[in-house]
Amino acid sequence: MNEQLIIRVGSVPQEPLWWLVWSSQGEVIASGMLQHSEELATLAARLGTHRPVILLLPASDVVLKELPLPAKPTRQLMQALPYMLEEEQAEDIEQLLVVPGKVRQQDEQYIQQLAVFRRQLLEQWLERLQAVGFAPVQALPDALLLPDRTQPVAIQLGSQWLLKTADWQVSSVDDSWWPDYLQLAALPELLHYSPWPASAAMQPRQEAPAELPLALLAQQLSSQPFNLLQGSYAPKRPANKYWQQWKLTVGLAAACLLVYLAQLGMASWQLSQQAAADRLAAQQLYKQQFPQERIVNLRKQVERKLAAGKNSGQGLLPLLAGIEPALGGSEPVRLNNLKYESRKAELRFLATASSFQRFEQLKADLLKQGYQVEQGALNQIDGKVQGTLTIRSKA
Repeated sequence: MNEQLIIRVGSVPQEPLWWLVWSSQGEVIASGMLQHSEELATLAARLGTHRPVILLLPASDVVLKELPLPAKPTRQLMQALPYMLEEEQAEDIEQLLVVPGKVRQQDEQYIQQLAVFRRQLLEQWLERLQAVGFAPVQALPDALLLPDRTQPVAIQLGSQWLLKTADWQVSSVDDSWWPDYLQLAALPELLHYSPWPASAAMQPRQEAPAELPLALLAQQLSSQPFNLLQGSYAPKRPANKYWQQWKLTVGLAAACLLVYLAQLGMASWQLSQQAAADRLAAQQLYKQQFPQERIVNLRKQVERKLAAGKNSGQGLLPLLAGIEPALGGSEPVRLNNLKYESRKAELRFLATASSFQRFEQLKADLLKQGYQVEQGALNQIDGKVQGTLTIRSKA
């Protein structure tokens, strides 16, 4: 169920505050009064701060007026509105907020609705509400939410009467001045939602069914788009609650992904560097074996050399195929590097075996196959035996 919290404040923090929780189905969920603003923290603890907050300011503190414009409204003209009112204000215009409402056109004249009030009034209430966790999304002069009727409408809220005489004409009058105000204003028949005081019996009036003041005001919220919270005071867009719950998880996942991509990129760079080094080494080895040839496509050139050797029965490929059985077995011998001299049909390689006996066995097996074998010095390194062998093709 969608609910709103309506808070009507006073002109100063020491005055009483009224509050009401209103549902989108037009029902009063809860309501009450606070003696002063210090009790806002208690209200926040009781109700929570998850509901949208509507802030109502006393109509007596907000002047609603209509200003004829010299031309069709533009951005530049809207920015100049405060200075167009400067001569009418007793206070420094910099201390006031001038908030535009709707623009209406009468014949060929554009008329701008304006709300003028003290900047300090709004800031003090926003600060106090936000301090306890409330975040107002809309602020209005209270009497502006009275119903629109063809006759003036009034209701009593605490020690004040709220009055709306037209779409953009509202007042808030202390009940002690109410009879005198009515006499001076000479209003036509008035529709009232609160018990009528005997001291104002001379006023023509029509009684409406009694209403809870804030409930009556809440009924017009959906049809009243005006908002005093404009410009730098405009409410921030509410954060998605599901995003708030998952924000940390998504952040950690994104950080892990960045680390993974960085590692992947580093590994890819290292592999590319190694591949480039291997290509260079292969080219150098080929140039050593075939110094007269120019390298165009190393792979194809090597394949041609190997194919030529295979077809002739001599060369590196037949030699490797011949010695392969002797290298395997239960204790295989690992080749660390090798060098082939095609002119001598000689293969020289550095190998690692499990023991000295395995090297002797390798040499014996190769001799049995008819190869000429020369064994270099053997060294024991980290429990393994390493040495060189030079093999020449069979006679």
